[in-house]
Amino acid sequence: METLTSLAIKAQKGDHESMVNLYQQFQPLLLKEATRDGRIDLDCYQELSERFIRLIMDFEVQ
Repeated sequence: METLTSLAIKAQKGDHESMVNLYQQFQPLLLKEATRDGRIDLDCYQELSERFIRLIMDFEVQ
């Protein structure tokens, strides 16, 4: 099992599978945060998804 950090580094280098893996791990949280009154706000979900991908691409390992 790879760490989140190693997956993020691979995703930044263009590894599509690593980005998909990361996204799938966090998808339940994104869906939870995009849900209001028992309904998924699709605009919110899309915005959260885009922001998640940008954050992964901007992530700096120290």
